[in-house]
Amino acid sequence: MNGVTAAASGMSADELMQQIIMNNMANLQTPGFKQSTGVLSAFPQILLNAYQAGSNGVGAKPLGSSYNGVTLQESIGNFSQGQLQTTTDPYDVAITDPPSAGTSVYALTPQGVQTVSTLSFVIGKGGVVETANGDPVLPVNALGQPQQGARILANKAYKGLDLFGASGVPVIDANGQSSYTITSTNGQAVSGLHALMTSATYQGIHSFFAVENVDAQGKTRIALTRDGHFQVDSNNLLYDAAGQRVLAIGANGSPIAGSAIRMNPAYSGTKYFGANGVPLKDANGNLSYEAIGANGQPIAGASFGATAVNVATLQPLGVNDYLLTPTSVLAKSTATLTPSAIEASNADNTQSMVDMLTVYRSYQADSKVIQTVSTDDQGLDQLGSVANL
Repeated sequence: MNGVTAAASGMSADELMQQIIMNNMANLQTPGFKQSTGVLSAFPQILLNAYQAGSNGVGAKPLGSSYNGVTLQESIGNFSQGQLQTTTDPYDVAITDPPSAGTSVYALTPQGVQTVSTLSFVIGKGGVVETANGDPVLPVNALGQPQQGARILANKAYKGLDLFGASGVPVIDANGQSSYTITSTNGQAVSGLHALMTSATYQGIHSFFAVENVDAQGKTRIALTRDGHFQVDSNNLLYDAAGQRVLAIGANGSPIAGSAIRMNPAYSGTKYFGANGVPLKDANGNLSYEAIGANGQPIAGASFGATAVNVATLQPLGVNDYLLTPTSVLAKSTATLTPSAIEASNADNTQSMVDMLTVYRSYQADSKVIQTVSTDDQGLDQLGSVANL
C-alpha cells in the first residue's frame, strides 16, 4: 500500500498547489498583489530492515529506504516589483523598491543601518567583512535584529573556498576552521549572533504602506500593504481600499500607532502628494495634508510614506496585507513613491496557466498510479483464491 499512500499524498499536495495558483490568477487585477509559489517537500525516509521474529532487531539486515510521498511545505511570496500604472486619481500612490540583485544583507552605511543588495563581499581593514561599497556587514541576533556594535571577521586560518554557507551560516573547512567569527567593535568575541543573507526577490527588505487593522476581537494592530489605491472619509482622513486608516510614518521610518493622515479641506491644489509623498502647497500656502496623532494634533517630523521590513519576518493577512511578528524590524524606506499611479499585481497569467497545467498532469499521473496499484492488488487477491493452486 506504500504506492497508494505516496500517490495519494502527491494528489493532496497538487490540490493545495492548485489553490495557490488559482489565488494568483484571481488577483491579477489587485493593485500591489504579490503572487506566491508553493514549495513541496518529501516525507521523511523510512529505513527498511529484515530481522527474525522475536529477535528484537538483533542481527537486522538493512534492505534500503523508502519514501512515503510528498507534502506542501509552505507557500512563499514573490515580492518582485509590479509594473506601475498611471491613474487619474490624485490619492493613488505607488511604491517602487530600489533595484536589487544577488544577496540582501544588513550593513552599516553612512545613512545608518540599511539593507543592501550585493553580488560580492570584500575583506576590509582588520578582516571585517564588507559589502562591495565598503560598508560593514552586520550580524543579527536570534530575533533577526541587526547589531550595530558587532562585526563579522573573516578567519585567516580558514582554508575553504566559500565565506558564507546557506542563509549566511559559517562554513567549516577540513581542519575544523570556521570561515568567520563575530566580535564586538572592541574585538571581544560575541556569541548568539550570526550572519543573515536572504534572497532579494523572495525575502529581503521591501517597503509597504502602514495601516491600522482591526481583528475579529476588535483589537487594533499595525498591518502592511502595497495597495496604494487610497480614499478619503468624511473626516478628511486617508484610508486604503480595504477601509483601513493609513498611518503616519515617523522620522525613524516606523509607523506611528494611532496616527492618521488628514487631508486639508482648505487646500486648493489638484495634486495631494509630491515626490516620495511629501505634502504640497497651494497658491495660498495651504499644505495638502498633515500627519496627526490620536488626539488630532500634528506630529512633528511625521508624514505620509512607506516603511521597510524584511518580508521573511511577516505573516500574510488576507489577500494583500501582512502582519508584523516579534522578529519584524521596521526601518526607514529607500523606496520611491509615485503619486497618481498604482503598482499592478506581479502575478503572471501565462506562467500561472503553465503551472496549472503542470500540476494537473501531475495529479493525473498520481491518479493512474493508484488505479494501477489497486488493479494489481485485486489481481493478487483473485489469484490467491483459485482452488488447488
